[in-house]
Amino acid sequence: MRRLLPVLCLAVLVAGCSSFGVRNQDAATVNGVAIPTDRLSEMTKAQLSQQQQSGQEGQQNQDIEGATRTALEGLIQFQLVLDGAKKAGVAIQESDVDARMDQLKQQVAAQGQNYEELLKTRQLSEQVLRDQQRVQLAVDMVAVKLVPYSPDAELREALDKRRDDFLEVHVRHVLVKDKATADAVREELATGGDWAAVAKQRSIDTQSKDKAGDLGFNAKGSTVQPFESAEYKLAAQGECKGKSSGACKSPISEPVKTQFGYHVLQVVGVRLPKLDNDLRAKLEPAVKDRRQLAVQRWFLEQVKAAEVTVNPRFGRWDAENGKVIERETAPGAATTTTAGLGGGPTTTQP
Repeated sequence: MRRLLPVLCLAVLVAGCSSFGVRNQDAATVNGVAIPTDRLSEMTKAQLSQQQQSGQEGQQNQDIEGATRTALEGLIQFQLVLDGAKKAGVAIQESDVDARMDQLKQQVAAQGQNYEELLKTRQLSEQVLRDQQRVQLAVDMVAVKLVPYSPDAELREALDKRRDDFLEVHVRHVLVKDKATADAVREELATGGDWAAVAKQRSIDTQSKDKAGDLGFNAKGSTVQPFESAEYKLAAQGECKGKSSGACKSPISEPVKTQFGYHVLQVVGVRLPKLDNDLRAKLEPAVKDRRQLAVQRWFLEQVKAAEVTVNPRFGRWDAENGKVIERETAPGAATTTTAGLGGGPTTTQP
């Protein structure tokens, strides 16, 4: 190992190199790509926050090193997925990552939460979240390539038959704190009040009050249950009844109570979603198990072919199981290995 040190460090003399073939500022390298320690720090914070959110605070305080190793494993897997996707000819477009981020933000807003505050609570930076979405997108695209869907014409027929399951509704609302105010808001709107003016003046939803209360399109499962029940009930009334696309106006709801307050809402449009991979997966759930197994086999191939080097400050690479494990009492040389991993990433495309 020592005879290789001049070669390993030659390109990083300015930045500084550890005596184990990894730059001091890097936690690991995967196929020659560095994972910086500041990126690992971000992921570790998110890992600890997740433990805290799930009620494991005591464990968190006792095992920060363990959380760091888990976070580093995740980052190594991220890079292996991206490398493997590139080799498979899968190109990740930033516009597709943007679309996933926008979808997440819409889901957060539809649930009455503040996106920035949620990131802060979860100890997540937007860049970390974006990286996660990019990797998941790569896994999904590889999965589809390994196990393709049925022809789109067949899936559109299935969509038409299951309209009620997939109809999306365009909703606007005014959110207030108490029922008395909600009753007053409903009366004002029902007698011709302007939605934009009422929402701006009355709504406590900071995400939609300046947009005439507009929440965009919601799919089933994207909002809290009382709100969802109300919006889909409205979608079957008034101008919206029986429609699968286009603008329409439902009656204005009675006040609907959720954990966020009281909502007065109206459906202003309906549509069936476009036939993307998310929808294809829901229409054809039978491919789920086959795709999951195919992705796991594919990922195992990536790990076996990979060269992974772990900075011994954070643990050592277990070549047999493909994991970052606790370092020995006296840190030895960084491990540079190719190894199989029994698990692997999962895909949200069943």
